[in-house]
Amino acid sequence: MTRLRGWFSRLIGLFQKKRRDAEMSEEIRQHLEGLIERNLAAGMSPDEARNAALRQFGGLEQIKEIAREQRVWIWPEQVWQDVRFGFRMLVKNPGFTIVAVIALALGIGANSAIFSVINTVLLRPLPYKYPDRLVMVWEEATHQGFPRNTPAVANYIDWRDQNHVFEDMAAIAPQSFNLTGVGEPERIDGRRVSASLFHLLGVEPQLGRAFLREEDKAGANRVVIMSHGLWQRRFGADRSIIGRAVMLNGESYTVAGVMPPTFQFPSREDQLWVPIAFTPKEGTDRGNHYLEVVGRLKRGISLQQAQAEMNTIAARLQQQYPEFNTRIGAVVVPLHEHVVGNIKPALLVLLGAVGFVLLISCANVANLLLARAAVRQKEIALRVALGASRSRLTRQFLAESVLLAGLGGVAGLLLSVAGIKLLKGFIPETISQAQAITVDARVLIFTVAVSLVTGLIFGLAPAAQASNFNLNETLKEGGRESVSGSRGNRIRGLLVISEVAVSFILLIGAGLLINSFVRLRNVDPGFRTDHLLTMKVELPEVKYSDRARRSAFYTELVRRVETLPGVKSAAVASNLPLTYNGDSITISIEGRPDPPPDQRPDVVTRVISPRYFATMGIQLLQGREFTERDRADSPGVVVISEKTARHFWPGENPIGKRLKPGSSGNRRPWLEIVGVVKDVRQMELTAEPKLQMYLPYEQADFFQPNALVVRTNIDPLSLAATVRKTVWDIDKDQPVSNISSMEQVLSESVARQRFSTLLLGIFATLALILAAVGIYGVMSYSVAQRTHEIGIRMALGAQRTDVLKLTLSQGLRLVLIGVIAGLAAAVMLTRVMSSLLFGVSATDPVTFAAIVLVLMSAALLANYIPALRATKVDPMVALRYE
Repeated sequence: MTRLRGWFSRLIGLFQKKRRDAEMSEEIRQHLEGLIERNLAAGMSPDEARNAALRQFGGLEQIKEIAREQRVWIWPEQVWQDVRFGFRMLVKNPGFTIVAVIALALGIGANSAIFSVINTVLLRPLPYKYPDRLVMVWEEATHQGFPRNTPAVANYIDWRDQNHVFEDMAAIAPQSFNLTGVGEPERIDGRRVSASLFHLLGVEPQLGRAFLREEDKAGANRVVIMSHGLWQRRFGADRSIIGRAVMLNGESYTVAGVMPPTFQFPSREDQLWVPIAFTPKEGTDRGNHYLEVVGRLKRGISLQQAQAEMNTIAARLQQQYPEFNTRIGAVVVPLHEHVVGNIKPALLVLLGAVGFVLLISCANVANLLLARAAVRQKEIALRVALGASRSRLTRQFLAESVLLAGLGGVAGLLLSVAGIKLLKGFIPETISQAQAITVDARVLIFTVAVSLVTGLIFGLAPAAQASNFNLNETLKEGGRESVSGSRGNRIRGLLVISEVAVSFILLIGAGLLINSFVRLRNVDPGFRTDHLLTMKVELPEVKYSDRARRSAFYTELVRRVETLPGVKSAAVASNLPLTYNGDSITISIEGRPDPPPDQRPDVVTRVISPRYFATMGIQLLQGREFTERDRADSPGVVVISEKTARHFWPGENPIGKRLKPGSSGNRRPWLEIVGVVKDVRQMELTAEPKLQMYLPYEQADFFQPNALVVRTNIDPLSLAATVRKTVWDIDKDQPVSNISSMEQVLSESVARQRFSTLLLGIFATLALILAAVGIYGVMSYSVAQRTHEIGIRMALGAQRTDVLKLTLSQGLRLVLIGVIAGLAAAVMLTRVMSSLLFGVSATDPVTFAAIVLVLMSAALLANYIPALRATKVDPMVALRYE
């Protein structure tokens, strides 16, 4: 019975639909007859009158095609019909399609490229076993300016032995190796690590095995694990390398394993790992802080529970060892957060920026579709007359817009693949997994979703306008200029306002970053970067086991380098500025009691050779520089920075004062201050200089030089090969690494800021261009619509300047509203960028004023061209314009 009722309902529905189609067809027939009669009255022949009437409806074939389409009443067939018809419409209008696809491809491609970076860096799990349970554990010494400080060995051992929240903990210490015996000597970055590290991470060597626990003891056999890249590059991917001996720092190590190609821990520069094997002396050391500690939480243990446990242990150690651990806490940080570092805010800002670019692209395409919908109103009227419902019309236009967005998505995906290749050249090396950035399944899903949502966003306004009009008005002559036209103008005006507002926000963000970056690059690092060649020359302790041998090597090296043509001066030092924070120690001041342990400031300490300050271009403010007379058997001397002088001797002359490393009760000799030099930025330009002092390398017994710096008269890099050969002339097995100019070092130190500034600047410029194109398009369409009106005005005596002012005022009014809206939004949104700025406020008035000027200038140009065209309208032609 139910089935019979269903059939009966379908028959009635079909009958009603055919009757409605017949009524609509009769209405069209009557309207066509009226048009033919009007054309005949105008003097046309019968054939001319009929053809002219058909052209106003797009032709007889289009009427038949639309009529056939409207009779399809099964929903899947309707959707397929909509897609086919939409595709034909796009093919029929190649200019419109190409412009729209390019606009969408730029927006979607930029989003996909940036999302690829975010996916790899922020979203993709770390390539380790149970990565959500991996954490880094740091010492907390905020009172000394180190909220996350590297732990001392003895503190790490106590953490490892006393905790109940970690399955295991592993220590990591920096270590570089001189690889010799295989081709040219090479300095290779590596780490000393706990034997349990690879098991803790859940990563096994590709070849061979991991370290054994018995190998992680002082005096055990020396073994090494190498990276996949080093194995391929230096050993030709020889699988028989396992068990063979290699020479590292003048000692023989047995190769135990080769890691997989994707393994990078703790950084991608590391290529060798050896057991950390603490000596008994290291095991009791709480004064030297140089470890990194990674741990795996037990199942069911939260980060908060682990932090509470480490706080308890740290408090216990403060009581037991007040001399070293007073006010020293512990901080537990997820490993993923540590790996991501401080790039997360910049990436999120860039994702928001490309989202804004996509919105502007959508607004432009929506404007194009609105203008196109206005032209197609006769076609739409025909569809309604043939029985199409508003929902059917809306679906048809949305199908076209989604199809257009799909084409833009495909083109955008191709652009993103090319964009990722370019991005990799700008991404700072400090960003983990940067070279692994690619288009994977998640990026594809993201691109498809963005394309679909984009199609719906920019298709809604044209679909709403196209389906919401008066049939009778549209079928009349000039009906397209009526209600729907004015509604479309309002929508286009709102889209222009939105484009301007969003562009203004992006331009403000880019302007602030550019202003910040300029100020950062103008920061005085404390030395001259021009004509300065730098390189690492780190001597192995086995071959150069005492200070005398090391001093003899560096003295001879500096002497020979200074005789080379093009060299003004040369010097050696430990850890050049902007390459390393610098080793730091506490000091005591003669005649003053030692402060409590938690109030002893750390002083960054460098050991240097004579002429270091002159070579680096560091200004000497008082006293003298070191000379060849400051030898190991001479009285101890020290040069301090101006900040150190102000801190310990405010308002006094520090020359002749004495200090010593460590506490005043130790056996080290007092050092006389012989000079004061300008402050130098240690690790990065954004950080204020710390307290600093310099010691003669022949007198220092706790640090040693590891870098050579050369001041030249010519391009410094042109001397790199000659200087390296000079090193090998002294010791053929001594590697030279990290060869670069100081200008390159400075550039790399601001790589993260340059990355953010460059990309946001590109996106803001793209937004400005798209907004200007959108303004131009809307104003051109407006001029075309008002051609008849302009002709009347000029026929009544209006001057060209009057028409120009009228047209410009219309466009600039929309731009001004957009600027005001964007200004209000920018004041709020730019606050999230505060952490990315240096030396400039998030509401910097100069930047805001400059961006207003730039945007208004671009908008004025975009408005002026259509306005100028309006002044050239011929009144006689315009009065006959339809």
